Amino acid sequence: MLREFELQPIGTVSIEETSSKSLLKLSTRTYWMRVWPAGLGLASHLIERFGTQGLRGREVLDLGCGVGLLGIVCARLGARVTFLDREPGALAAVRKNCRLNGLGPAQTIGGDWNHGGYRLAPSAYDVVVGGDVVYDDMQWQSISTALLRTLRPGGFALLADPGWVAQRKLRASFRRSGFSVTKRRREVSWPPWPATYRQHKDIDIYTLRRREPAP
Repeated sequence: MLREFELQPIGTVSIEETSSKSLLKLSTRTYWMRVWPAGLGLASHLIERFGTQGLRGREVLDLGCGVGLLGIVCARLGARVTFLDREPGALAAVRKNCRLNGLGPAQTIGGDWNHGGYRLAPSAYDVVVGGDVVYDDMQWQSISTALLRTLRPGGFALLADPGWVAQRKLRASFRRSGFSVTKRRREVSWPPWPATYRQHKDIDIYTLRRREPAP
């Protein structure tokens, strides 16, 4: 179904996603089929942090892109975006959603951070964004490796989580891999469309920067 997300000041972002009635049928291989609260929280954070043209000229990677909300928002902020996901259906959805939002042809790469990361050019991205990609601590080392490969000097990653992971454990893991880690919290109303029952959800947004060796 078509959802419209009001994200001011950039306006409406249209996303084709699965219906709420289909949620019980989702598995870990089909989570990509909808926007989740962490993705919405990070999208709002990106707009607030960078402004309407604050990513102009920057190269952005949407890591585990799903239906593409984050990458589409970054493109609306002026970035050149590459979408990475292991599911062919997700990349097909991204291409459709880019067309829905009046964007040019989507640059997509198939694979996850384990395998797809090696299909990406090294030191190619100024910013890497990811919503709901750190839920499995067994994948943190692989994500770190992909970030170390793909981020340019001075680049950073923004990864959002809805409070599922142990914060100290996550910080310690990425610090061991060579990143400085900071966190801020953002609240989102969910669902963001008219509904009988809505709730506020806290989203943790982690900024990861590669630590430079001491001179």
